[in-house]
Amino acid sequence: LEGRYATALFMASGSKLDKVYQDMVGLRTMMEESKDFKLLIVTPGVDPETKVKTLEAVCVKSGADGSVVNFLKVLVENKRISSLSRVIDLFEAFYRAEKNLLLCKVTSATPLSSSEQGSVKKAMQQRAGAGSELIMEYNVNPAIMGGLVVKMGEGVFDNSVATRLERIQAQLMQPVS
Repeated sequence: LEGRYATALFMASGSKLDKVYQDMVGLRTMMEESKDFKLLIVTPGVDPETKVKTLEAVCVKSGADGSVVNFLKVLVENKRISSLSRVIDLFEAFYRAEKNLLLCKVTSATPLSSSEQGSVKKAMQQRAGAGSELIMEYNVNPAIMGGLVVKMGEGVFDNSVATRLERIQAQLMQPVS
């Protein structure tokens, strides 16, 4: 159901797609940074009129496009505002597909230097192909012990030490033929 709302907003955005995208990402950021704002969104017990007035005030203050304000009103009216976070995620996926943007999450055991980040980006850009623009996101997770785990689009490239050790352990545990 959230997909239908995200699709409707995406189709209605037209020439204002970039502005609507920025506004929706801004709403997600507000939900992440303000517990009160998130509570307003997800709590069904809050009066719908109060939600609409508060959302209008927030949108006016942030300079949001009118279509975003109207969209939020529809979500409140249809009692779907609690799904806003998921709608934003789906809208963002549509936006990225439209703009040929590909999210690439790179996880390493220790922070990568800028030259290492450049090498990874170059290698992933070759895999993504011409015409695709990568959005690089770098994370650190000591549990992988070394190597990299790269998630790009629907694909996962796991070359971590932890995964290699798991594979070796699985091979050692197999019965001898």
